[in-house]
Amino acid sequence: MTFLTIPTPFLTIKDISKRYGPVLALDGIDLDIAAGSRTAIVGPSGSGKTTLLRVVAGFEQPDTGQVWLEGRMLADGPAIVPAHRRGIGIVSQDGALFPHLTVADNIGFGMERGTPDRDKLINGLVDMVELDRIMLDRRPHQLSGGQQQRVALARALARKPRLMLLDEPFSALDTGLRENMRKAVSRVLQNAGITAILVTHDQAEALSFADQVAVLRDGRLIQAGTPQTLYLNPVDRETASFLGDAILMPADLGDGFADCVLGRIETDATNRRGKADIMLRPEQLRLTAIGGNGDVRQACSAKVTDVEFGGAVCTVTLALYGVPLVVKCSSVALPAVGSTVQVDVLGKAHVFAKAPN
Repeated sequence: MTFLTIPTPFLTIKDISKRYGPVLALDGIDLDIAAGSRTAIVGPSGSGKTTLLRVVAGFEQPDTGQVWLEGRMLADGPAIVPAHRRGIGIVSQDGALFPHLTVADNIGFGMERGTPDRDKLINGLVDMVELDRIMLDRRPHQLSGGQQQRVALARALARKPRLMLLDEPFSALDTGLRENMRKAVSRVLQNAGITAILVTHDQAEALSFADQVAVLRDGRLIQAGTPQTLYLNPVDRETASFLGDAILMPADLGDGFADCVLGRIETDATNRRGKADIMLRPEQLRLTAIGGNGDVRQACSAKVTDVEFGGAVCTVTLALYGVPLVVKCSSVALPAVGSTVQVDVLGKAHVFAKAPN
């Protein structure tokens, strides 16, 4: 007889709850994280994402629930393993570098005392985070924001952590630098084989960084899955809107199709009938100019009321039966304000699990 071996999650968060006085910050959180993966925890302010990260790090004691790392229990309710004994690295928003120490000494601060070949290891870490060795003698105030974050990452890596926690490490950086840093950190962690958890308020950052995205709201885990799953198949309207621009509308379902203001659209719910809310992402709508500025009466035609140029991706606002509809499209052949366009739907509409009230 052959038995299948089910891999044990690298990190298991089981039924974690945390209360601050009357405020329930975390409410029964369950989440598994695979070894070598990158998980992003997102949610609006006050959703509990930073509290959850602090519980994993050992900076907070949960009221109930357990945290397991590679089969070792780190927390069982208020009984916890101290943060310094968990083998977990953390990089915060400001980097928390020591201003009076050089780059080399900041990185070396993360090493055990008496570490052999200390200088060689520091040079290797500098290379790993893609910093020039000429910066080793500089102080933090002589570095850019992105360089400071690389030093903070190198310092955290110096302790050879099994798990890396990233607490909004890119939020203070400019947009272009933020994207480059995100890619660099992702590359470093992947090459080192280190499992990572990123807490961020930037939805696009979470979707591009992570293998798994977990959405928190009001202290509860609303949905977890791959970025593609959450973006294309969110569990509810709030999650859909939080993860990006969404076109939400009521519809009548039947035979795998939805009848709505855009006409008859194929859906991802073949067995649903009756009224329901459906979702399209703006990039699923394709516009084709058909000319004429008169009243629009066709189900899949609309009048352009506004055009916002945004470079490669532009925003076009349409009026469809008096309802505004926002579409993302290429800057090539943008329709003019006042013109009439044909609206075609690409792919399927997503049907939410709950019918509208």
